[in-house]
Formats: sequence, C-alpha cells, structure tokens
Amino acid sequence: MGAEKLVVVVGAGLAGLAAAREVQSHGVRVLVLEASGVLGGRIKQLNGLVPWPVELGPEFLHGKQNSSIAQIVNEMGCTMTEFPYHILVSFSSCYVCLDNLSPDFYYVGSESRLLTSEEAEDHSEIQTVHGIFAALAEETHPSPDICMDEFLRRNKVSNTVVQLAESIYANDFGCSLHQLGVGECIEEARQWIYGDTYMLLDRPLSSIVDHLSKGLNAGVLTSHPVEDITYFPTGELEVKCRGGAKFQAHYTIVTVPVKILEDESIRFNPPLPKSKVDAASTIGMSSAVKILLAFSQRFWPEEMFDVVCTDCFVPEFWATQYPCKSSRDEEALGSVLLVGFIAGETARQISKLSHSEIFSRALSQLDEIFAKIKPTKNAKLSIETFQESGGFYTRAAAKPFDPELQPASFYFAAASLVDWSREDFVRGGYSHPSLNARGAREELAKPVHGRLFFAGEATHPGVNPCMQAAIDSGIRAAREVLGCVI
Repeated sequence: MGAEKLVVVVGAGLAGLAAAREVQSHGVRVLVLEASGVLGGRIKQLNGLVPWPVELGPEFLHGKQNSSIAQIVNEMGCTMTEFPYHILVSFSSCYVCLDNLSPDFYYVGSESRLLTSEEAEDHSEIQTVHGIFAALAEETHPSPDICMDEFLRRNKVSNTVVQLAESIYANDFGCSLHQLGVGECIEEARQWIYGDTYMLLDRPLSSIVDHLSKGLNAGVLTSHPVEDITYFPTGELEVKCRGGAKFQAHYTIVTVPVKILEDESIRFNPPLPKSKVDAASTIGMSSAVKILLAFSQRFWPEEMFDVVCTDCFVPEFWATQYPCKSSRDEEALGSVLLVGFIAGETARQISKLSHSEIFSRALSQLDEIFAKIKPTKNAKLSIETFQESGGFYTRAAAKPFDPELQPASFYFAAASLVDWSREDFVRGGYSHPSLNARGAREELAKPVHGRLFFAGEATHPGVNPCMQAAIDSGIRAAREVLGCVI
C-alpha cells in the first residue's frame, strides 16, 4: 500500500535528502523539490581560488560519537583528519564540552598581542570567559530568559571578557551576544552527545550530498522553488512551485531553512498553527559571511589552525586545506588560504560595505596580527580597489608592500566572499541558541494534521545546527511519515 502513496520533500539539503532516502528505502514513492539549481543546501564549494575546493558553507564534522554523518562517511570509505580538541571553527560548528575548548591562537586587539593557547592559559580574562561557558550545563534556566550579553554583565565581568565572549562564542554560535539566548545555550551544552573530535574529510562535503542523493535522481527536481502548499479535507496535498508546476501528494516533508518559514515565503492553506509560526519567528538565524583570502605563500605560524580576534574587523580566521592530492588544481590563483568568518550583527553591518573595503580591512587586520615589524599604532587604513572576474577579486593595480610589515598584503593573490543572508533560498547562516526559544524547536518539528511534516537543523531539540542534526531531523520526519503510511 505504501508504494501507492507519494511523499513530496521540499528542499534538497542534508535534511531533505536524508528524509527522501529513508522514505524510499521503505518502498514509498518520493519526489524532492529543490528551489536552487543544485543539491546540498548550504553545502557548496568554490573551485579555482586555491588548489583544492573551498567550502563556502560547513567545513568540519563535529564529533564522531552517536553521529549519523560520521556513520555515513565511514560507509563511504572516507579518510578523515581528526582534531582532538575544539580548536577549529567553521560555518556550522558547535561549542560543547567546553572544558576542552581552546582556539589555537588569540589576538587581543586592545593589547595588540598574539597569544598561543599555552600563553592564553596565563591570561586571566581568557580563562574567565572559558570558565563561564564551561559551566553553562550546570546553570539553571533563567526565568525569564536573558541574552548572553546581559548574563555576562550580571556576572560583572570586564569589557575584555565580553569582547572575548563575542568573538570566541557568539560568533561561532552564528550570532551576536545580544541575540544569544542563555536558556538554549544551557540546553545545547547539556545535550551534546557526539564527543569533542573535529574531523576534516579527504574530499569535498559535496561527496556526502552525492552519496545521500544516489538513487534519487529520477525523483529530484532542481530549480523548483515551492510557493504554496494546500492540504485538502480528502487527505491529499497540492504543492505548487514558482512558474506554475503543481504536484499532488499524500504527505509533505518541509526541510527549508527556518528563515524561509519565518518570512512566510511558502504559503500554507489552511495557514499553519500560530504556535508553529511563532516558533519559526523565535528561532534565530542570523547573517553569516565568509571572507576567502588566497595567498602565494603562508605567512602565519605553521602550526596555526585558528585565530580568534577581539576588537578587530574580523573576529575569526582559520587555515585548513583539502587533504586529497589527487584532484589539486595547479592553475589556481593562490597556494594557501585563510578564511574569515563573521556572524550576527557584525556580519549584517559588513554586508553593507563594498568588497574593496571588506578585503582591504581584512588584509590590514592580518598585516597587524602577523607583521614581524610592528606597524605604527593607529596607522591610517588605505582602501584598495579590487576588480572582479568570475567571482574572484584581484587588485586593480599593483602596489608596493613590505613583507615584514605587511605580509598579508604582500602575499595576497585573490579573494572571494559569500554572504549567506543574500542567498535567496537560505537567508542566513544557521540557527543559533535564541532568546525565549525554549520548546520552540520541538514545536517547529511537530506534524500538522498528519500530512505536513518538518525537518531541518532548526528543528533539532538539542539546539544543534551541525550537519548530523540536519540528517537526524530528516530521518525523524521520514519515520513519522512512514508511521502513517505503512
């Protein structure tokens, strides 16, 4: 009987593909409708900037215990580089087991000091901020809920501690301190069950997308943004796409980013329950920007993976590379890469700037951090002009730089940038622990009338915006559907 039913999955990110795969594995027909022209959602790569594909979205797998995505990559036969501590930060990372958390390097802008993690052990304010977040799992839920900025100020910490919390924690959570809800931070700390190992695959993350979509090709339509979902008393649904395409289904699994639901970009008839609409509006998903800077050679410490910066333009830079040598692009514009990550209100403000100003300020910050000869304090920023070709930005005119004083500017080769708030079918980075959002994720995940089902990282009750949360939520929604079909 299940084969006679049709399940339409809206969205072909990890949640949608995992849901479709699970439904199909039980002999039920499934059709996936993806708004963009490619599969994978926030998993995207950029080729040609450096010799390996650069991840524009998530980069690392977070934890290998109890992890569905770790199980999948093992099935695929992937080789993984493991990092035993939380020293890396990525588009979708999650800070948990905070007693082990430590960035590789710290740049304290107010002191113009670059510190290793060992040197940071003697910096009282760095240790204070880590201690506060490490203790969150033992905190009681505030009533009413408060934002992390208020929580820190109630603890009477210094402004330096607040700035460290902004750069190390809030930025990584994908927001600003005033957007970060303490209640959901407590839940995230309590419910992390995946271990504290970070893993970097030997191939692009698109390989996971390919693996999940294998066998679904006949049932996947790209460039089909869903605009209307109508469910009838007869039990059937009609899913209508931009351009007029219509599909009749018995069940629908909606896996779009929470911002799409908040903006009501999909019309539901009858309307969704108010509790679900409110949940979508309560769960925050802020702006996120990645600045990709390619250089002709490395000028930062060889052992550095990550540097967190306070009182600076970019709060976070990291340096990794795609480990596989077999598909290196020797014609790439640069040889090595630094990725700058900015989230929350800072990202929203940065997105208003020109690309030339963004790249100029990022390079100037790196010059300041890594100069062998320290620059004059309060030196005037020079905004260079960058020209764009094929999505890459290079200098419009050559300019002399001193490699000892301005290493980033001297070795700069090319740049690119992705602003996820401007991606029409995403509109932000990833969901973050939000103010007054306790219970909102469970509400967002609830089925409606036994016909509409919901998945995506924002529906994960563990406040987990990582890739395994998206996959787990897709499987959960698929099994809810199968419980109605089989």
